[in-house]
Amino acid sequence: MAYDEKICAMQQEDIKEVLSIERRSFITPWSKRLFEETISSPLSTNLIIKKGEAIISYFIMYCVADEVHILNLAVHPDYRRQGYGTKLLDYVLTNFKQEKGIEFFLEVRESNSIAINLYRKFGFEIIGKRRRYYSETNEDALVMSL
Repeated sequence: MAYDEKICAMQQEDIKEVLSIERRSFITPWSKRLFEETISSPLSTNLIIKKGEAIISYFIMYCVADEVHILNLAVHPDYRRQGYGTKLLDYVLTNFKQEKGIEFFLEVRESNSIAINLYRKFGFEIIGKRRRYYSETNEDALVMSL
């Protein structure tokens, strides 16, 4: 990471900036309330990458017992294809995969080849499909696991 970049915990005051990235990244973005609830949950880990004072990427997951469910990962459009998604995922896997028996799961749009390739790079495998998972488009989700 560059000297002006850092990975840190997402705070309530970060939600406005995170929401801006969310809305530019997804057809059906999360609501402000959902981000607030997630940050408040003891089960969640919520991370951001800051470059200077700007948030450029974020990551959200839930950890229950020996399972981690990756819920959300996005990079600001101006910073895509620069390795920030890779940096966040590498950080999480390095810090959480150390615990034996932890399994990671996620759903990803079948059409999101960039995300699928990112997850595959880290060893995630497709283990199933959820038909019409994304109700707004009736698109299928691939279920991936590590």
